[in-house]
Amino acid sequence: MFLVDERAEEVPADQTLLLFLRLLGESGRHGKVAVPITATSHVDRLAEAAGLEVVRTPHSLASLTRAAAEEGVVFAGAVGGGYVFPQFLPAYDAVASLCHLLELLAPIGRPLSELVADLPVPALVHETLPCPWSMKGTVMRVVTEQLKGRELDLTDGIKMFDERGWAHVLPDPDEPLVHVFAEGDEAEVSEELAAELRELVEGVLEQEGTGAERTLESQV
Repeated sequence: MFLVDERAEEVPADQTLLLFLRLLGESGRHGKVAVPITATSHVDRLAEAAGLEVVRTPHSLASLTRAAAEEGVVFAGAVGGGYVFPQFLPAYDAVASLCHLLELLAPIGRPLSELVADLPVPALVHETLPCPWSMKGTVMRVVTEQLKGRELDLTDGIKMFDERGWAHVLPDPDEPLVHVFAEGDEAEVSEELAAELRELVEGVLEQEGTGAERTLESQV
């Protein structure tokens, strides 16, 4: 589901996710909300203010909908415009999401643009890097070793935290790609974090690729 406000301006999907969380809190809903590990950290801040508990899941749709079906979960949202209201159906449903949004907006009495303007604007960046299937395991293993001693979350891929924010390396399950997500308080910081992990991944690919070429040359 993608929103357009009363001024004909599109609402970014990451802010729509935050809008749902704020409206759920203001409506007095209590329980758990499930979001992927790659969702903006503003989710945690808004949920805490609303009295909601955040459950972080692996990035995949299957993991998110599985978490949505668990007891106590009142809402689940992905980073690309998919939303789940488990009491209706533990899966994406754009029409149901729109109906729930209208229900949550009805008692507010404010234009959608004003509500969105009050939301934080995530500085989340997302890049994709080409990575051969045969190299994905090596990339994840070597990058994990290189980040030894840092604060890491290995729920899905490698998510690194420091005082600047977080950065995340995630192999694509369907394509020969590696995803890099990063978020700091400002766009420049997010780019800096993403560049740090991008350089690690590219360094592994270059080093391992050179080693494979040398092995092949020696065999020839």
